[in-house]
Amino acid sequence: MVISWELILILILCGIVFGTLTSMVGEGGGVFYVSFMVLFLEMAFDVARDTSIFIILIASGAAFINYLKQGRTDLKLTMIFSGFAILGSIICWIFLILVPISNEVLRIIFGVVLLITACNMVYKILKDKNNKALSENRVDDFCLKDYDYKKDLKKGIPFFMLAGFASRLLGIGGGIIHGPSLHIIFGFPIHNATAVSSSIVFFTAIFNTIFIILYGKIDYIVGIYLAIGSVIGAIIGTNISNKMPKMQLQITVAIILFLIGFNMLFSIVAFE
Repeated sequence: MVISWELILILILCGIVFGTLTSMVGEGGGVFYVSFMVLFLEMAFDVARDTSIFIILIASGAAFINYLKQGRTDLKLTMIFSGFAILGSIICWIFLILVPISNEVLRIIFGVVLLITACNMVYKILKDKNNKALSENRVDDFCLKDYDYKKDLKKGIPFFMLAGFASRLLGIGGGIIHGPSLHIIFGFPIHNATAVSSSIVFFTAIFNTIFIILYGKIDYIVGIYLAIGSVIGAIIGTNISNKMPKMQLQITVAIILFLIGFNMLFSIVAFE
């Protein structure tokens, strides 16, 4: 791949857009990074996946710091939830060694996971719409410092592990599972769910990136320029999301996941 000034500008601008959107909805960004590198840069899925995780580490780190300053995430909760996500990543590393998966199969899994997650978010939107008053009161009364996470932890552990598994398998950070899980299972208001989700993504990405540097396939040139834009976007997105109405943020999450999921699946059919 020839790196021209035009391509560098495109990578940085796309990084800004992706970083803004993903930090707003609590995703790691992999849904955009992987799709962009596979569909537009024609990069092999495994290379795009590993490069995406590298970008996610940098972008989610900026989002985590900003959310921490805003008081929308909590370090103790993040470390506890991240521990189970990292365990899921470890299981995935072992799984891939024992059962290698082709790039075509990974792309199909990628698209299906996005669509399933989007359906879960639509269900939550409809549920909240029918219980609007109760939902809004929950946002006003909610406090991370006072939250008793233990009562829902057993139900949440499988999802944190699944997110960690998916973060390594697909290079998506795991936020598409963390965010809805925190919102639906734990009852976090969407603004806190997106912030805590981004924080879990950051710590999971630290673990995965260390191993990917040693054993993976990172395209550092593409990754660095996308990451530069993503950091700028992450700062913009974390500030915008704090002011966005709850229902609007939920709808944004669902639409993004549907579009990327369909795009990935239809592109597979087109290439055949």
